[in-house]
Amino acid sequence: MIDSSLYRTRVERLRRPLSTLFVAALTAALMFTQPINFGHGIYEGMELTGFILIFLAVLGRMWCILYIGGRKNRELCRIGPYSMCRNPLYFFSFVGLMGVCIAAESVIPALVAGAAFLGFYHWVIKREETRLAAIFEADFVKYCEEVPRFWPRWPEKLGAHTVEVDGRAFTRALREVFWFLFAIILVEGLEIAKAQANWPHWTSPF
Repeated sequence: MIDSSLYRTRVERLRRPLSTLFVAALTAALMFTQPINFGHGIYEGMELTGFILIFLAVLGRMWCILYIGGRKNRELCRIGPYSMCRNPLYFFSFVGLMGVCIAAESVIPALVAGAAFLGFYHWVIKREETRLAAIFEADFVKYCEEVPRFWPRWPEKLGAHTVEVDGRAFTRALREVFWFLFAIILVEGLEIAKAQANWPHWTSPF
């Protein structure tokens, strides 16, 4: 069996630390920016919409882990969420990111964060594809021809599958999605803080 760790690029190794820095910068932006009409009009519905997206992200990531957990780089998964797009974990992370920004009623940080995420992970995905092509060869090439890279499309037959769940991978996934759920508490705390007249922030048009 090929040692897939040999194919990990510097970009992939830096993905987690760079993502951590990105989340820290986003949190600071949400803390110290506020649209003019914060808490009024359309912004009143943004919070609920954002929370719905966060829950969809949590459910989606858990769904993905049921199929890929403990088997990444050992098996080419093409069923379940991986029949909809080749990178559903990243897609649901993007949904969660947008959910947090929208729930915080911050349009400009949402646009900037979304563009930064798509730009960086496009780079990450391209390098992962190079590694996966080296591991799975023709099977991966065929998979790329049949399934979109990032934006999901509903397959002709999603089907029901029986999968063996890796307990350690599933537990690790629970810890990861906890941070999306924690974001709901963070957003609520920020809303209360921003309601205070003395909370320092930069007022943006949107």
